[in-house]
Amino acid sequence: MGSGAGLIRVLLADDHALFRAGTRRILEEQRDMAVVAEANSGAEAIDLAREHRPDVAILDIGMKGINGIAATAEIVAQSPPTAILILSMYSDERYVVGAVRAGARGFLLKDSVEQGLLEAIRKVQAGQAFFSPSVAKTLKKRMNPDGLPPEIGDPYLRLTERERHIYQLLAEGNASKQVAADLGISVHTVETHRTRIMEKMDLHGIAELVLSAVRRGLVS
Repeated sequence: MGSGAGLIRVLLADDHALFRAGTRRILEEQRDMAVVAEANSGAEAIDLAREHRPDVAILDIGMKGINGIAATAEIVAQSPPTAILILSMYSDERYVVGAVRAGARGFLLKDSVEQGLLEAIRKVQAGQAFFSPSVAKTLKKRMNPDGLPPEIGDPYLRLTERERHIYQLLAEGNASKQVAADLGISVHTVETHRTRIMEKMDLHGIAELVLSAVRRGLVS
């Protein structure tokens, strides 16, 4: 593992321990990189980013509780110098556009990790963007003349950060009472958010909510 000044300090966040271990091994072979923390959930990633202020945070999208896109928005807000690199198995435009809008600087597909990871980390740390070729192609198709991806027809993008968190928890099978306990709010507040989520996403029951989260790759 590298040491000394000029290190790129990296936070790894993925709920698969083996994937984290493999990624860590790749990074620690580099003289200019050091893994300063590991997280297995979005909430833990946010806390560790606040604590360590890493140069780069590598986030998976499909983490429980708070997914990688929601965690991206929180980390960007709480640790602006931290560059976010999303690692995902999915290049669906909803994930790509959602990640970019949340503040991610790069999006790398997991099947390209061995070829592209080190370049991606160095680029996003230097203030540049990095996207896997298929992801870049997706983004290019969605760009406005001003270079920004437009809102696309996914109602998930219209949810607030709190609504996305509750959506995730409900989709994972938690009852409203458990969600209320986890978030420190009343059951009534959870039910109010749930109603708004259903309305915004045109869902008619918890089964449809779960299915919509599965289709987004947010729960398995």
